[in-house]
Amino acid sequence: MYRKRLQQTFCWKINGELKLFQYQVLQKEKEAIYHAAYQIDCIISIYELLLEMSRRMSKETLEAAIAFPDILEFLYEEWMGYQDSYMGELQFCLNRELGKIRMDYRIMKEENGI
Repeated sequence: MYRKRLQQTFCWKINGELKLFQYQVLQKEKEAIYHAAYQIDCIISIYELLLEMSRRMSKETLEAAIAFPDILEFLYEEWMGYQDSYMGELQFCLNRELGKIRMDYRIMKEENGI
């Protein structure tokens, strides 16, 4: 039951981040939106992959991802540092970065006695 709530909370969180991103993009001029097309596509792909991946994420990864601010934007920025933009590599990137987030979260929990 707790894991299902975590998954639901995570999905709400990333949905809210996506809605905010979309709102911010739509406030820009047409040319700026056009220039942001790749970013828009990537953010949406990251969102969709995370929704799918959330069914298989551990509770700890879900907790860490929920606690991590602006995770869509962060994962997009990390993705931009990778060489190729193939979807399989994007998913690899997300798994790797979520693992780092989970480890940082674990350390933070231990330090704060949570």
